[in-house]
Amino acid sequence: MENSPALPALHVVLDSNVWIDILVFDDPATRPIRAALEARTLKALIDARCLNELTRVLDYPQFVRMAVDKAAALATLARLSQLVAPEPPEDADERPLPKCRDRDDQKFLELAHASKADWLVSKDRAVLKLARRTARDFGFRIAQPAPFVEVFEARALAQSSAV
Repeated sequence: MENSPALPALHVVLDSNVWIDILVFDDPATRPIRAALEARTLKALIDARCLNELTRVLDYPQFVRMAVDKAAALATLARLSQLVAPEPPEDADERPLPKCRDRDDQKFLELAHASKADWLVSKDRAVLKLARRTARDFGFRIAQPAPFVEVFEARALAQSSAV
């Protein structure tokens, strides 16, 4: 049997609460995401707006009290992600993205769409409610970390058994 080429890395947008779970809390649900980012089998995309939000969140009092090393967290983020400046969609007739009830989270939807990400991983209910529509109309999927990891690991397993 011939070796089949490796699947390309999935492109993913992680919202701020998922980054915090990876960078600060070492949440077991996000460890596989971090491992995949380290292994470069997953490519995290971030833009200036999302990076600014995360930078601001790391200054919240609870993180200051926890003595979070903000510089180290941001250095890890820079190593594990790719800063992008997504272009607006080319087709002016394309339907608009759904509006997130939490306006602060709209930027994650916009980044996922404009950067042609495969996934947006979030724990925010307002974002998660848009999953079916974005998958159907805009080509990216939305999930919480654990369901995303299940799909990602199943994809990797299917690829490795095809080799």
